[in-house]
Order: sequence, then structure tokens, then C-alpha cells
Amino acid sequence: METFSREELNKIKLFRFVDLESIQGILDACTFQSLTAGEVLIAAGQQNRAVYFLLEGHVRIHLTSLQSEPTATLGPGESVGEMSVIDHQPTSAFVVAAEPVRLLAMDEEILWSLVHSSHSAACNLLIGLSTRLRHADAVISGSNEMEEDCRHYGTVDALTGLHNRYWMDMVLERQVQRSITGGLPLSLIIIDIDHFKSFNDRYGRAYGEHVLYSVAHTLSDHLRPTEIIARYGGDEFVVILPDVAIGTAMKIGGRLHRGVMDAIPVTPNGSSIPHPTISIGLAELKAGQTGKDLLAEADRALSRAKSGGRNRISE
Repeated sequence: METFSREELNKIKLFRFVDLESIQGILDACTFQSLTAGEVLIAAGQQNRAVYFLLEGHVRIHLTSLQSEPTATLGPGESVGEMSVIDHQPTSAFVVAAEPVRLLAMDEEILWSLVHSSHSAACNLLIGLSTRLRHADAVISGSNEMEEDCRHYGTVDALTGLHNRYWMDMVLERQVQRSITGGLPLSLIIIDIDHFKSFNDRYGRAYGEHVLYSVAHTLSDHLRPTEIIARYGGDEFVVILPDVAIGTAMKIGGRLHRGVMDAIPVTPNGSSIPHPTISIGLAELKAGQTGKDLLAEADRALSRAKSGGRNRISE
């Protein structure tokens, strides 16, 4: 599996002043691409849904055709494809490898998640666009309609790589309607890391973020494809369980709890320290309830788990 170095990431202008540890989930979601000399990355007039960051090698930009003189040559740290991702219009230029090239590819959903989670990344994106579009400030500032559209693309949590609360809210309402229409059970789990603020205060933010990342991936590893997880915010996670009644949900909650408790965390400096415990609340959809009602009921169950001493499951 191809990897990238911290030095290569530090050259990428979009990541300037961005704490790379805090966007580990974003980096994990990106993919690599290699081009040979003369290979076309982007063709004018085509749809494009990714931003490409140059890690190694150079690309040429041709406005009218591949035979025309290049208007620019870009190297490591530069990016291409932003405008077509933002305005959803066909690409306006050809991008071709001038030599063997290695790229980091970030699709539009991941880009918007990064922008909404990192003020520095958002500023860097605007600076990059303003440099290329000096006489088009309106494109950069955007209309209210574009801003609202962009808000909907950010559905991935930058740190953990899980879907976020916005995505979860949409999916939950769809699952509620499916449950009502088909007369099928639907359960929900809320998971909270116990005394997470104390862990942050004691070990520092870097460790806290590492714990969140570790817990998120441990939970994901112990879920089946039909069991839907998202980071709800802070140190809370939500798991939606379509076609699952409360009895089975309790067993799934136990599986998740054991998985987290058995995980051995490693801090950013490589040392191993005690893992925080988790509390879990469960609820099953009842007649007449909405998605918000189901969340509220699971949250009350979580409160009971906490008041009962934490590190336990409650329904």
C-alpha cells in the first residue's frame, strides 16, 4: 500500500498551518494516483469531482488543447481541480503530466469535510483560488445559495474518517420512514467516552485526538456492513441498527463495549497507557416516534448508564 511522508504533506499548500494529527481521518480517506509522462489527468470540458495534490513531479496546464503552449507548470505542493469541484462546471483546461507524477486525490465530499472542520484549510483554499482568479472575487466569496450547497457536501468527520452528525441525521430519518413503512424494527446506540475531558486535560489534546481516532476505528471494526456508525460530535458516536430489535441491539452493544475495552491504545509518542472506558445507551423505535425521539430516548438511556457508574450499557 502506497504511503506519503510528513515532509510531502507539509509541502501541500492546502495543509499549511493545519494540525495534520487532527485530520487523520481525512488523510486516510484520500487515495493515491501515479501518472506517466504525457498522461492526461484532467481533460477540458469534462466533469471532475476531485482535487489532486502533487507529491512528486510536475504537471502542465493547457487551456485550449494539448498541442497549445502550456500556461503554467505546477509542482509538489500545488493542487489542481478545485474550481470544477466548487462550481460543478466542466473543467476549463487540460492537466497533463510533464514527467512521472505521484498525486494525492481528495474527492469533493472529503474536501468539504476538511474545509468545515479546519479554519486554516478553508483560508488556504480561498487564498489558492484568489491567486488563480484575481479578477473573480465573486467566485471566491460565493453566493448564499452556493454556501448552502457546499454545507451539504461535508458529511465526513475529518479526525475519525467516519460520517458526521449531518449525514447521520439524514440517514436516520430515512431509516425511520423505512421502518414505519415496512413494519420493521429499528434500534439505535449512543456511545460516549467516559471522562474524556479529564483524559484531554491529563494527557493533552494530541492524545485525546488519538483516543477518538482509535475508538472510532475499533467500533467500526466490530460492526457489520448493515450497522451504520457516525461521529455524533465531541466524544459521542451513534450506531443505527436497521431491522434490529432491542434484544439484539443489546448484544451488539456488548460486542462494541468488549471491543473497545480489549483495544490497547498507543499514544502519539509510542507509549501505551490505560484506555478510557465507554458508556452505551440503547433504544428501539416505538410507534409514533421520529428520528429525534429515538435519539432522545437513547440519550436518556446513556444518561442512566453514566449515573449508574459509567463503563456499562443501559436501555
